[in-house]
Amino acid sequence: MWKQASCVFLSLVALAAHADSWPWVDDGDDPNEVSVLLMGDTNLQGRRDPAGAYVHVRETLLAADLRFANLECALAGSSTDPLVDDIPHKTWIHSEPDQVAALESVRMSAVGVANNVNYPWQAMLKSLAVLADAGVAHTGGGHDIAEARQPAVFEVRGTRVGFIQYAATVFPFNHAATETRPGIAPIMVATSYRPPPNLDKPGQPPIVITEVDDASLERMRSDIAALAATADVVIASYHWGISNSTDVVDYQRVVGRAAIDAGADVVMGHGPHTYQQIEMHRGRPIFHSIGQFVFDDRLRLGKHEEGLLVRLLVRDRQLADVSLVPSWRDATNLVRLHSPRSDKGRELLGYLRAVNDPGGAELEVVGDEIILRGFVPRMTNDKAN
Repeated sequence: MWKQASCVFLSLVALAAHADSWPWVDDGDDPNEVSVLLMGDTNLQGRRDPAGAYVHVRETLLAADLRFANLECALAGSSTDPLVDDIPHKTWIHSEPDQVAALESVRMSAVGVANNVNYPWQAMLKSLAVLADAGVAHTGGGHDIAEARQPAVFEVRGTRVGFIQYAATVFPFNHAATETRPGIAPIMVATSYRPPPNLDKPGQPPIVITEVDDASLERMRSDIAALAATADVVIASYHWGISNSTDVVDYQRVVGRAAIDAGADVVMGHGPHTYQQIEMHRGRPIFHSIGQFVFDDRLRLGKHEEGLLVRLLVRDRQLADVSLVPSWRDATNLVRLHSPRSDKGRELLGYLRAVNDPGGAELEVVGDEIILRGFVPRMTNDKAN
């Protein structure tokens, strides 16, 4: 069982050294418990010591049984010309393969690659090969659509946990995987615009309408239902939303609720790079955006440093607890965790509550974590019902 570490055996020096670590340890005395940590947008780039990216949180991450993040970089190598971008229309450069050492240093279990920077598919395939060599599993991309839709599944002490990822942030050309072309697992969304109701006032913005493609939504439902039939806990991960926006787009709610209805226990959203509302659907959480964790891209340095580390505790093969702690990238761009009772933690919790209300999950501080009021564990026979 996870519990607060006793300070009896810790010296003041050790306390100072681990001040940024989550104040839990896994004593390993209950074989029926499995812990899972979820991290948001993760970009590793240009580090001379890649493993140093997690220096302040490594102890926390290694204490968990499983670790999952959205890998928002292709570990494919970059252009040798600093004036030439690897994704020109996005002003983006890829990461060098050696940056995978950061993921190795915390024994990252799996990453999601269904996002708008694992592009073009040639770069994505190079990155998948790097991940495979490092022993990091992936979901959300592959040599064809069948492979891209495959989940990453782990069995820990008899408990099966599955991760599956899709992206709604899809370029309209050579990005989504097909039966014959590599790419990512897509959720296709169409955007249209409706005139505002009062046409007598020029200059008003239109009403934005988003509609999810029925075929891709049905494929997603089918994938999640199949995973839920064989896994005890299902985490569905999505790259979606609007960058730098705290507003949830209508289609996010449609997709997130469909995932829960199909059998997902938790929906993990990322892509906006900041906090968005935490929605409860049938008693299960939809994190519309948990922000960034480690993030080195030059366009995001000093911007949107906030994130959330989400902890799932599985007991007797059933998701029993969901909690979270705020994170912040400091002036040296190193991610640190902050108790919601600390000054920085209270500031981040206040921001999270501001974007979460009205209508979001009720958040409560218990010890050094934030818990979700209203969470209802899913019974085994409730899967996909």
